[in-house]
Amino acid sequence: MNYTVKEIVEKYLQENGYDGLFNSSGECACKIGDLIPCWSEGLENCRAGHLVPCPGPEHCEAAACGESCWHIGIKE
Repeated sequence: MNYTVKEIVEKYLQENGYDGLFNSSGECACKIGDLIPCWSEGLENCRAGHLVPCPGPEHCEAAACGESCWHIGIKE
């Protein structure tokens, strides 16, 4: 089968227990199933990551994090 880059990345993430990608030098993150929505921003700084607790409301557009606010980063 001739996979796309997106399919290869998604397969790798799933097989290795990751939840998505995040960019540690930016504010971009995406979950498996909606990978690489900000393709135009470049992928060179994207890393595999896990769903992690919210670092605080200042990191979300909403006043307080709720069910709709999620974060992907390094699991500690």
